[in-house]
Amino acid sequence: MLGGLLLATSGCERKPEAGAAQEDVSAAPVQAVNAAAANAYSEEYWQAGQAQVIDAQAATQALDRAVTQLLMVPTEDHLESAKLAWLDAHREFSAALPFIKVAFAPSPLQQQGQDLLMALNSWPVQAGYLDTVPGYSTSGIVNDTAIELTLANLRKQHRLTAHEEASTGFHALEIMLWGPTGERSADQFAESSGGEEPKAQASNRRRELTRLITQGISEDMSQLANRWPVTANDLSRYYLAREPVARLQWIRSAHVDLLRDEILPRVPESSESDVESGLAANSKQALLAILRNLQVAWLPGEGSGLADMLLDQHQAAALAETFGLLEARLLKMEDPIELAEPAELQRSRQQVEKLLGLISGDTKVPAREEDMTPVSVTLPEE
Repeated sequence: MLGGLLLATSGCERKPEAGAAQEDVSAAPVQAVNAAAANAYSEEYWQAGQAQVIDAQAATQALDRAVTQLLMVPTEDHLESAKLAWLDAHREFSAALPFIKVAFAPSPLQQQGQDLLMALNSWPVQAGYLDTVPGYSTSGIVNDTAIELTLANLRKQHRLTAHEEASTGFHALEIMLWGPTGERSADQFAESSGGEEPKAQASNRRRELTRLITQGISEDMSQLANRWPVTANDLSRYYLAREPVARLQWIRSAHVDLLRDEILPRVPESSESDVESGLAANSKQALLAILRNLQVAWLPGEGSGLADMLLDQHQAAALAETFGLLEARLLKMEDPIELAEPAELQRSRQQVEKLLGLISGDTKVPAREEDMTPVSVTLPEE
């Protein structure tokens, strides 16, 4: 079934927006959809989303434990373990994005969804907003003792005057674990007994800042997991209030927004473009995690997917081919992805744009000559 397939796929690889999904977006015309099939699929899709969110929650809890261990005993091994836990948690979160976009598509929930994604996954991040950077020995929140370190204050500071000024979420924590230049050492998390001496204060504030950012990620994911179940009658009630066929169009609209607002920006136009997770060298794997759950929603290995219900056979075949070509191209690239050849990045962006056209239904695909059935015409005798 859909849920099992999505979980199996994501387990292998372990940002108001102008394009936010609208509740009443006019959909591309499609063939008649069986209401019973649409109901079964849409209910399975919600349950698959719950399973993925639970996996992401578990991964963030493991990240919390790894960071706690690092701060208790700051060794290189514990730093490496915290980094690996970050990678796993971020990929599981990325895999949940196709579902999160659907859950927060209703108009009353859109701002909440945008706020959640901004809190958890805002990027790019200005390292100097958080920590000391070369040439600026007193930069960042770790050195600004005027800012009391509480999670509430970090949420207030988050993107306060510029969108790069992130103080919560995965990429703020990425800065803390890998360091502003990618050269973090475990001894920089050692507790200092130097009192009011600036370096000692900065060291202790780095520890607390790292702990609070991690706590914020864990809290946000736990709140999302608590809101998801049908029994909570929270996020699901807007979704289930729709007729089954309308739910499919809702999923389609959210996936179109996902491709345009989340996936396409992750494929840089050049080596000068911002990339997600540059320090952690995780931009490609996070992108693949999103794409794989998107692909399984449309083209599952077993049973019917969205392509069967919303696309014609030629669009579905083109969609399968495009997903395959894009994945193969991405797998050959280095990570972080901006290291790839510009021509390969451009082709990848073109393939994402093709996915967008096919999934929206806007791109029509003519039948191939070999798929056409020859018609024999017998002329009457004269």
